[in-house]
Amino acid sequence: MDSLNYINSLLKGEYIVKIEKESEIGFWDWQYFSWLSFFMSRKKDLLLITEERIVYMIGSEIIKNIEYNDFSKITFNVMTSRIHFTDLEHRKRYIGLNDFRVTYEEIQYLKSKINVKSIN
Repeated sequence: MDSLNYINSLLKGEYIVKIEKESEIGFWDWQYFSWLSFFMSRKKDLLLITEERIVYMIGSEIIKNIEYNDFSKITFNVMTSRIHFTDLEHRKRYIGLNDFRVTYEEIQYLKSKINVKSIN
């Protein structure tokens, strides 16, 4: 199943967090196509958290597709832009959102949906 069909199947179900936006125009796209690159079809970036998995997609390519244990134990660290969780093998893991270019509004949305990790 290709990534877009897989994502569409997840979107039909229930999700807790969904942030979707167009990918940035890449350096080489700009160099080769200049102003035309603004009108070319762009790829999608997506962060999707369901009851059992986290899907992180950059440029229509799935970067992370991980199942986790307990949604109540997922935390979001605002300072590092990382989502921390425990996978099914009880290992502590995180997903860094720097490539996702999280905006202020998206941070506020994540803070309202996910536990915020305190700074200690």
